[in-house]
Amino acid sequence: MDRFARALPAALMVIPGPGDTVTFIRQLKGPYANNWLLPGGGIEPGEPAEAAALREAREETGIAVTSCSLFSVYEFTGTWEQGGYHLLMFAFLADGEYALRPGFDGDNVGAIRQARISEIDMHSTDLQILTDAGLASYDEETIARALAADGITMHAHRVASTARCGAP
Repeated sequence: MDRFARALPAALMVIPGPGDTVTFIRQLKGPYANNWLLPGGGIEPGEPAEAAALREAREETGIAVTSCSLFSVYEFTGTWEQGGYHLLMFAFLADGEYALRPGFDGDNVGAIRQARISEIDMHSTDLQILTDAGLASYDEETIARALAADGITMHAHRVASTARCGAP
């Protein structure tokens, strides 16, 4: 069965970097391939969302996040060359700043970059995510226009109280 033929649970990690930068990866696969995105990917069977976000951050960027917080869950729907997709994305924010390891080649990633938000042509979904994470301040109209241009419907389900990674 095609993994995009059903709602796909996924997780991402917003990783602040030095000098007011954020960590981005150039995605190679999936509906948003060839875009600058926040590191993340599918949740494996039996894997908690937090563990998936930590794993994906490490595999794609080489950064071993030690502390983070869940801040929102998003639903993305749209179409791509393989048909429709529905992603259920758990979004975590790394606590503190993390620098990239020089020379690290990410898994299934075309490139890794830490950049200021104003210096990168990021994907439309990241406008809302980075605003919700408190790292950007895009207005609703700008976000809606960008998502519509990409043919994406995005719904945010914000977490009422910040859940710490690793908390019992």
